[in-house]
Amino acid sequence: MQDIHFRRHYVRHLPKEVSQNDIIKALASPLINDGMVVSDFADHVITREQNFPTGLPVEPVGVAIPHTDHRYVRQNAISVGILAEPVNFEDMGGEPDPVPVRVVFMLALGESNKQLNVLGWIMDVIQDEDFMQQLLVMNDDEIYQSIYTRISERGEV
Repeated sequence: MQDIHFRRHYVRHLPKEVSQNDIIKALASPLINDGMVVSDFADHVITREQNFPTGLPVEPVGVAIPHTDHRYVRQNAISVGILAEPVNFEDMGGEPDPVPVRVVFMLALGESNKQLNVLGWIMDVIQDEDFMQQLLVMNDDEIYQSIYTRISERGEV
């Protein structure tokens, strides 16, 4: 089973006034540059997000988990985006109101069992309200170290 790649430059603070597509492209860019995913990975994630939204209306911080089919993934990886202001994503559960998202976990996973493991890990993380609040004020290095520690505790990296 392949480990998950999570590197410092996979963490990005994104400025105000970005669109959902801008976010996906920004988080996909380092994965594409490192050869973790195919060159048009972002386009596939955008298409999937339109058809199968990933916004999660959790408190205190809305989360999105954009991803796409495993065939566009060369190596398992996660990138993380912290948004300067909320950006609306459609609700994963089909609720009519959009989800104001501040934290985005982009998944590039080539194995279905790995996807279940990572989704379980993300669900644990987003239920930690203190940690989610801290993510909003941490710098990129602190976010990287905190998330890397949590992933490695599960034996995923």
